[in-house]
Amino acid sequence: MISRLKRPLLLILLAILSIGGVRIIEINNSQDIAFKPLNLDPAHPGKRRIGELIFEGAWQLDSRNENFGGISGLTLLPEGRFVGISDAGTLIGFGLSNNAQIDRPFIAPLPGSTGPDLDYKDRDSEGIAHDAHSGQFWVSYEANHAIRRFSRSFSRVSGVARPAEMQEWPENRGAEALIRLRDGRFIVIAESVDDGTHQALLFSGDPVEKGSVVSRFTYRPPAGYRVTDGVQLADGRLALIHRSIGLPDGFAAKIGLLQPSLIAKGKIVESRIVATLTSPLLVDNLEGIATEENGGNTYIWLISDNNFFVLQRTILMKFRLAEKADTKKPEAEPAPGFESL
Repeated sequence: MISRLKRPLLLILLAILSIGGVRIIEINNSQDIAFKPLNLDPAHPGKRRIGELIFEGAWQLDSRNENFGGISGLTLLPEGRFVGISDAGTLIGFGLSNNAQIDRPFIAPLPGSTGPDLDYKDRDSEGIAHDAHSGQFWVSYEANHAIRRFSRSFSRVSGVARPAEMQEWPENRGAEALIRLRDGRFIVIAESVDDGTHQALLFSGDPVEKGSVVSRFTYRPPAGYRVTDGVQLADGRLALIHRSIGLPDGFAAKIGLLQPSLIAKGKIVESRIVATLTSPLLVDNLEGIATEENGGNTYIWLISDNNFFVLQRTILMKFRLAEKADTKKPEAEPAPGFESL
């Protein structure tokens, strides 16, 4: 009888994970974030290479603050501080010191997420983009589909756009990934998958400003996966996370690279997959990606959304993109995984 119940119970658990867990709130406004190092492969602590990515470190993040968690987008500021947004309308920021210790963390409500004419659907923030020159931020929302622009340090909302093209997307499958290109264009990718592809939009400029021309295109993820975030690397390529969840191993993720020059109105584009994370490697519900250049190397940071669920974790991971000289064939190793306020 117990064995017959295993599969239904697993299916129920996976369904919960895919839509977010039950959130138990114990009021606590602590600004502390605990930081614990993790191995990529607990059984083989020395393992570092996954496809074209070199593992540099991973950490589990925890806080007593009831609003900590659910991180669905991540950006890394030039001064080395991270800003994450949660799908509960929260800003989560921190830096890492040279000895990999947490530095000046903060957990605060995202401006514009509450008010007399707003409800929880206006707090479902999913993607974040930043312009280092102006200091402005943009955040995408997937329930009441919108893009909000924020001034430096998130002091206020400086503009809101509700593009007509986004209003056609399903309520809980909207603007999952938001990417600002260095030339000022923006890319938005919907979470919904129709016939194995994502609907996506290319804006000729700031989507909050009038006059930005919108072009539709289609993005094809790897079979069984969905895009959860993206970022532009220093060399111009886009790095995107694709996530899946299924039996028996739970979450998995694929990292892909895409040339933005391939994106055009009406085109179907897809990434070249360079690494896969799946059990028994360290992996969770990876939903945020950021990048940095240091010492001539390109680093990719990933963070997971714990869905405010006790069986999931907020994990921050750091990888170095392998240089061409030491790059193996993709998937050569089969993977069994703010300016301060």
